[in-house]
Amino acid sequence: MSTCLGTGLVALDVILNGSPTTLPKLSAGGSCGNVLSILSYLGWNSYPVARLSNNQAGAELLHDLERWNIHIDHISVNKEGSTPIVIHRILKDKTGKPVHRFEFRDPETKSWLPQLKPITKTIAVEVSQRSIKPQVFYFDRMNPGTLELARNLKSKGAVIYFEPSSYRDIKQFEKFLAIADIVKFSHERIPDYKERYNLIRCFLEIETFGDQGLAYRTKKSSEPNHWKSIKGFSLNNIQDAAGAGDWCTSGIISYLCSAGQTGLLNAEIDLIERALEFGQALGALNCLYDGARGLMYYYEYKSLVSTINSFTSARSIAQKDLVLSPIIDISTNRQFSELFCSV
Repeated sequence: MSTCLGTGLVALDVILNGSPTTLPKLSAGGSCGNVLSILSYLGWNSYPVARLSNNQAGAELLHDLERWNIHIDHISVNKEGSTPIVIHRILKDKTGKPVHRFEFRDPETKSWLPQLKPITKTIAVEVSQRSIKPQVFYFDRMNPGTLELARNLKSKGAVIYFEPSSYRDIKQFEKFLAIADIVKFSHERIPDYKERYNLIRCFLEIETFGDQGLAYRTKKSSEPNHWKSIKGFSLNNIQDAAGAGDWCTSGIISYLCSAGQTGLLNAEIDLIERALEFGQALGALNCLYDGARGLMYYYEYKSLVSTINSFTSARSIAQKDLVLSPIIDISTNRQFSELFCSV
C-alpha cells in the first residue's frame, strides 16, 4: 500500500446547502485534508501533519479523519494549535445554477474564524526523523517548515506534489517550484503562469480551467515546453463544484505516483494522460453531490470505480445511474458556538 504524507490546510468544513430543512454537515476539509482523505478512500495510507486546537471543532475534524482510516500520528492537539473552520455555503444564482461560497467569519458573532497555524521547522525535522517513507509528499501552503519537510522527503524518494493557491511571494514560490516534481494550479488563481514561466520547471505542470478541462506539459514529452489541452466532462444537474480540484489531484496521485519518484519519472505520456483523465472524472462526478468530498459518503470505493469507468467511457452519466442516498450521514444538530468549546 502506497503512502502519502501531507501538510497545509486541514480544516473543519461546515456545509450549508441553503435549505432550512437540511441540517449542517461537518466534514474534514481544506485542500490538504480533502486530498489525504480521498487518497485513504482510494486505498492509500494517509498521514496529515497538522497543529490543531483541543476544542470541539478539532474533535469533529479528527472524528471524520478517523472515519476514513487516516493516520493521525503526526497531528498535535493542544492549546497552542488552531483548528481552522470554513463555512461552505451552497447557494443558487438568479438562473438557478448552484454556486458555492467559502466564509471565514462566525455567522453569530461576525468575528474571524480560526485560521491555519503552519508546521514549524522543528516539527518538520521531527517528522523526517521518524521511520515513515512516503511515496508522495503533498502540500498546499508555503512556509519554512513545509520547505524543510519537502527537501527531506525528496531525498528519500518521495514525489513532491505542490498545489499553490497563489504566488504572492514570488521568491518563496520559486523555492518550492524548484523542489517540486508536480505542480498543479488553477488558472483562476494564477492566470499568468505560462507567461512568467515559458520554460518548464517541474517534471509535470498542470493548469486547470474548471469545467473547461486542463492543460499540461511534461519533461517526458519531446516538446516539454508545449502545453497540451484535455477537455473536461460535460454534466447536468451539478449540485456543488467545490472539491473538484481536490478529487482531480487525488486521482492523479493515486494513478501516477504509487511508486514514488522512480515510478513517476519512468511514466510514459499515455499513462500521464490516463491519470489526468481519471482525476478529471472523479472531480466531475463529485460535482453531483453536496460538499467537497460528497462522493465518499454515497459510494463504496469498488462501486465508485465501476461508475467512474462507465462515466469515462460514455463521457456522460444519467441521473438514474447515480446513488442518491448517502451511506454515511454527517449531518449535525450542534450549534455553531459549540465548536469552540474545549474538550
